[in-house]
Amino acid sequence: MEEKKPIAHEFTGIAGSPGIAIGQAFIYDSENVWIEEKSISPDEIEHEKLRLKEALAKVVRDIKELRYKLEIKVGEENASIFNPYIMLLQDPQLIEETNALIEKSKSAEYAFFRTTQKIIKAYNRVDDEYMRERVGDINDILRRVYTKLLGKDHFTLADVQYPVIVIAKILNPSDTANMHSGKILAFVTDYGGKTSHATIIARALKIPAVLGVKTASLNINNGETVIVDGTIGKIYVNPDQRTIDCYLEEQRHLEQDRLVLRELKDLPSVTTDGKHVALLANIEFTEEWNAALENGAEGIGLFRSEFHYLMQDTLPTEEEMYFAYRTVADNMAPLPVVIRTFDLGGDKISYVIQSEPEENPYLGWRAIRVSLTLKDLFKIQLRAIVRASASRNVSVMFPMVSNNEELNEAIAIVEEVKEEIRREGLDYDPNMPVGVMIEVPAAVMIADRMAKKSKFFSIGTNDLIQYSVAVDRANDKISALFEPFHPGVLRLIHMTVQAAHANGITVSVCGEMSGDPSTALMLLGLGVDELSMTPSFIPAIKKLVRSVSFEAAKNIADRSLGFDTAVEVKEAVKREISRLKI
Repeated sequence: MEEKKPIAHEFTGIAGSPGIAIGQAFIYDSENVWIEEKSISPDEIEHEKLRLKEALAKVVRDIKELRYKLEIKVGEENASIFNPYIMLLQDPQLIEETNALIEKSKSAEYAFFRTTQKIIKAYNRVDDEYMRERVGDINDILRRVYTKLLGKDHFTLADVQYPVIVIAKILNPSDTANMHSGKILAFVTDYGGKTSHATIIARALKIPAVLGVKTASLNINNGETVIVDGTIGKIYVNPDQRTIDCYLEEQRHLEQDRLVLRELKDLPSVTTDGKHVALLANIEFTEEWNAALENGAEGIGLFRSEFHYLMQDTLPTEEEMYFAYRTVADNMAPLPVVIRTFDLGGDKISYVIQSEPEENPYLGWRAIRVSLTLKDLFKIQLRAIVRASASRNVSVMFPMVSNNEELNEAIAIVEEVKEEIRREGLDYDPNMPVGVMIEVPAAVMIADRMAKKSKFFSIGTNDLIQYSVAVDRANDKISALFEPFHPGVLRLIHMTVQAAHANGITVSVCGEMSGDPSTALMLLGLGVDELSMTPSFIPAIKKLVRSVSFEAAKNIADRSLGFDTAVEVKEAVKREISRLKI
């Protein structure tokens, strides 16, 4: 009897980390545990307290070991995501409450379970994607303690002995950190998003990942052949040989492209008719300065500073931030480094900045609004930035400025901090450039006025598109409407460039549009001076710049500004990209 072929499936999710992987599925079960209630006799109480103490100590040691392994791979900043969990397990209140339940004749594992469920419930009550993702992280850490108390072994992805593609409901930071063995080809999760720590680490480890596939763990079995395309967010299960061959060929092409693009690293980013367009890097972690230089970046166009607030449960100190900023500045010198003041709020909620849940956080208390409300906190960060400017290559910019009142107040605080630093006798750059992020349509309308107070503009196209077309790009129902080629969006960018150039200042774009060749071509034609992107995208955009004349790009942009629909714009760009063979 002929054996039936396995049924082929195709899934679509969120493109979390780019790349292609082909391999066997490994279903990783990281379900939450449930602890049965168990009573103990009075003479067992002290023994149970000791068991709790030893279990907590063992898990802390395990996490520190994980942190060390990850630090070797992706640097101290990325590995610091484990610090809050170590502090959680050493929290005196947590230990005291658990011991109090043990004294009521409850077993250590049940007492710990009851106490920690309060923590989980508190996070679950917050209606925020970022906080919900943290619940998974905390559950992972607590589960380790349960298994120690129950005397069970805790399987980790470091124990995988052969190359696999991990399929899971959700992956936590410790899960992803255990992928350092090189045996994990890629991973797919039912839940999670681009803000999750697992995604951040996957990018750092260069592991392809697709998230938010919803039913992947239910519909994929151990050992099935899986193709993961982390670039476009596609999953193929039990693909036919033709599909496998196509992706094997695509892998070869990608490797060849990488080798070819690597040869562009030291070549100038200049169009065929001589126009220079600076290609800069967006970074989140201190160690990424190295990736920026490896990919030929001409500086750091966006150093996202809020991760100091997101990765720990205590406020970062001035010295911590100064060390991070100065490290990047010194290693990039004399190339420029633009530090964005913290952009908290929206989908980026910090444990250490208390705020009430908002019905629409993207239109609420975030970015510069938080900074100007929490001025003491803002000044601490600005002190670190101003001190780091002693390297003479640092600039600062403010996110989501919507009016001149905000800009005036922020600039005044910078000047106040400079004066403090001067009186203290510390070195700094008195001429440190101050810039504005253009992310709100209202800011575009007054860009000519803002340009008189700023040294440069940086357009955050992710938010500018979101606010101008009234689309939450995280909303699956309307995500197709999040359109960078919308003629209205192009006109907003064009207006910003005109206002900047009329006042003698430069314009960069640090949103996702910079890292895509088709949209980068449009930005070039609209007159943008600098493009800032994920470091690994720089070689491909340099190839684009060196393949096209500025006049050709400008011609496409000029025509696109007169089109009625995004479809017309896309067709014009598609024809040019095809002609250039990029």
